[in-house]
Amino acid sequence: MNLLKPLFHVCMAMVAASVSFAAAAQSASYSLNATDVSAFGSGSFGSVSLTQSASDVLVRVSLRSDLNFVDTGSHSLFSFNLGGKSSKEDVGSITFASGLNGVFGVEDGSTNSPFSKFTYEINCVSKCTPGGSGGGYVDPLSFTVHNALVSEFAQLSTGKGTGAYFAADVINLSGNTGVIGATVAAVPEPETYAMLLAGLGLMGWTARRRNRSSVAGV
Repeated sequence: MNLLKPLFHVCMAMVAASVSFAAAAQSASYSLNATDVSAFGSGSFGSVSLTQSASDVLVRVSLRSDLNFVDTGSHSLFSFNLGGKSSKEDVGSITFASGLNGVFGVEDGSTNSPFSKFTYEINCVSKCTPGGSGGGYVDPLSFTVHNALVSEFAQLSTGKGTGAYFAADVINLSGNTGVIGATVAAVPEPETYAMLLAGLGLMGWTARRRNRSSVAGV
């Protein structure tokens, strides 16, 4: 009986470590599923993937094969919401796969019609080239947010219009431009589920062992 107490504490520590690891390794994916531009058609226009890496979140935005990012000047190139301790100074390493020249930075958010107001927006700040005549910036768009958690991105834009978690200004192969947005909550990545289930399974096994030991002691 005396050996069971240390075993129980070890198992509970393992459960806590498993849950903590799952939180630290959390990742999620949002579908860019909405637009008011009929020329883009329907379905998924791309995705936003978030991956926790220590105290950083790695963001990767991929678009459907017929779409590229564009800087029309009338919309934000990419908009997102973020809570917690992060500020725009924590956003860095902004890169595109290829495309037009430009230096990109983060600004306080503005309304990205029709998806309302976001916390922050990524735009070209110098050496900018209008994207409409050059085919835009080729995805994926990647950037890093320091001092952040994946869960802090799960905020809908506010104000008039349809709320969204993310929005992007894009151009298709025919030269049509407009905004696409992610209006549906994130889908956790499989590894996050697996680690949480492992922790819960270990907790259940420990509880059964304790129960059996108590019955045997009686």
